[in-house]
Amino acid sequence: MSFTGWHNRTLSKILIVTILVTFLSTACSVRPYRMKRAERLYRQGQSYLSQGERNKAAEKFEESLELSRMIAFKPGIAHNLNEMAIIHTTQGEFAKAREILSESLEIYKELDMAPEVSKTLNNIVVTYAKAGRFREALAKYEQLLDWDGETGNRLGQAITLNNMGLIYQNHLRDTDKAREKYEEALRIFEELGNEEYASSVRKSLATLRH
Repeated sequence: MSFTGWHNRTLSKILIVTILVTFLSTACSVRPYRMKRAERLYRQGQSYLSQGERNKAAEKFEESLELSRMIAFKPGIAHNLNEMAIIHTTQGEFAKAREILSESLEIYKELDMAPEVSKTLNNIVVTYAKAGRFREALAKYEQLLDWDGETGNRLGQAITLNNMGLIYQNHLRDTDKAREKYEEALRIFEELGNEEYASSVRKSLATLRH
């Protein structure tokens, strides 16, 4: 190969490498900007939702979700899915809400975000409870109890046990199971020194004696 041919080939390689480096550096600089924009859209959606403007909130969550998927921003994907599921639940679209929550649940587990897993499992329970499917709600609560037990969330376990007691008492008319769940919840609240919750459970237990 002549010097000219070698020189041109070398220049071509340098040019390709330069373009690649420029592309990668540009991509790296763009991602944080898009991530911040996704977070800003998410917060706007939350603001609209708190004001009761569900349609505007849904638009912001959709925009944020699309952007989060584009840049593989997994926490952003899961957070937006959770908020959108809440909207679907409010609108009575329970199956759609559960479909969305299933995806966010897997992401939270993958990212080892234990508190968010708990919240998502609870949101799934809500879809069953609002649909009047109380046995299925209780089954999901059992999963939540197991999860919070594995992650050491004693307060979460007590709250779940109390909620299970409410379902047994108010919807299934099973006072024995209600008492069992209330007593388990009360024991944990007292161990944690949470008198506010403990007092509430004592009142629930008192209603079972009438």
